[in-house]
Amino acid sequence: MKKTVVFIVCAFIGLSTSNAQVIQGTSNVGGGSSADTEFNIGVKAGFGASTFFGSGFTGISARPSVYAGGIAEIPAFFDGFYLQPELVFSLQGADVGLDNLNLYYLNIPLMGKYHITEEIAVELGPQIGFLVADSWDDPVTGSETNKINLGINIGGGYRLNENLYFQLRFSPGFTKILDDINLTNGVFQVGAAYFF
Repeated sequence: MKKTVVFIVCAFIGLSTSNAQVIQGTSNVGGGSSADTEFNIGVKAGFGASTFFGSGFTGISARPSVYAGGIAEIPAFFDGFYLQPELVFSLQGADVGLDNLNLYYLNIPLMGKYHITEEIAVELGPQIGFLVADSWDDPVTGSETNKINLGINIGGGYRLNENLYFQLRFSPGFTKILDDINLTNGVFQVGAAYFF
């Protein structure tokens, strides 16, 4: 597992380094500028709320969550469309009764982003998450935490300028958090990306 995570991190960094040049061409989506034709890399961070969906526990309520990581923006296929791979460390979980149950993931979304106008974009894409740590005691829950979490991201964004891009995202999970309990992740995020 550790080798897989290290490989993915190195591949992401290698992709960002080897492709950090301007892709020649022009774009005019929504009155877009020449920045629409560039490969961009940056950082992103934000906060939100996370919870569990399912019937495994009672008394579940959402709790604050945070995330931080890297982001790339690659023009693809047609004007206004981008592939947007990300590498994000995310604190997730929920409040169950008096307990705060924390899950720490290294998430790798691969988003497709389309700019409806120069400023406004919609985003959709799959995500794989690797569990780095958790706060529950396996003997108490009677079930082992799954190390892989698959999900999808649905959202959009607002580009303020060439560097600053605000994001709004909902991320439901498909994979059970625990082997024998019907619970999945659900995360709502608000944040920003800064492209260099």
